[in-house]
Amino acid sequence: MKNVLAIGAHPDDVEFGCSGTILEHSKRGDQVIILVMTNSVSVDGTTGKVIRTHNELKEETMEAAKLMGTDLEFLNFKDLYVPFSFESVSGIEKIIKKYDIDTIYTHWAGDSNQDHIATYKATIAAARYIKNVYCYEQIPIPRHTENEMKPNMYKTISDIDIKLRIAQCHKSQLCKYEAMGFDVLDNLEILARYRGIQAGTRYAEAFQIIKTVS
Repeated sequence: MKNVLAIGAHPDDVEFGCSGTILEHSKRGDQVIILVMTNSVSVDGTTGKVIRTHNELKEETMEAAKLMGTDLEFLNFKDLYVPFSFESVSGIEKIIKKYDIDTIYTHWAGDSNQDHIATYKATIAAARYIKNVYCYEQIPIPRHTENEMKPNMYKTISDIDIKLRIAQCHKSQLCKYEAMGFDVLDNLEILARYRGIQAGTRYAEAFQIIKTVS
């Protein structure tokens, strides 16, 4: 049995990025913990408009975790202000030690969201003794990066409908993107199909391996 930690800067990051893979871990009987770095109201960084209340954060994240069969942990950083600091590194490291983690999924270095990048850096520092560390993709919306992801590991999504149901738990985020003209659920399915084509399967999630030890 593996002890798996999936880290997201925000509620929904893990669900959009690698919930198909997390489901497979749960089905195999692995212990899976989702760690969310933020535990605050989500606001638009330019207008200050509330996008997700604290109650919505808890309800949406708990509903998704229940579908994935995972436990939940939160750190108490503020949305838009996740640091790469002693506090963030030690916070992750405490969770690693608490659950005797041996496998980690986190954001990737080329992500274009500042909270995601800080979470990636903090994870890599905290996971220095962990043998298996993998990075998942950012949400498929128009975010450009000068270092596009070059996957070197793929995981089959056995049931795309369940992944989309998990994503649907985060109604506040889906509504946010819909107001901007983006259908996140459709984009998630398209991306999974594309990665499946690359991997020779119907649907897949793509990852970058930081390190892996058999």
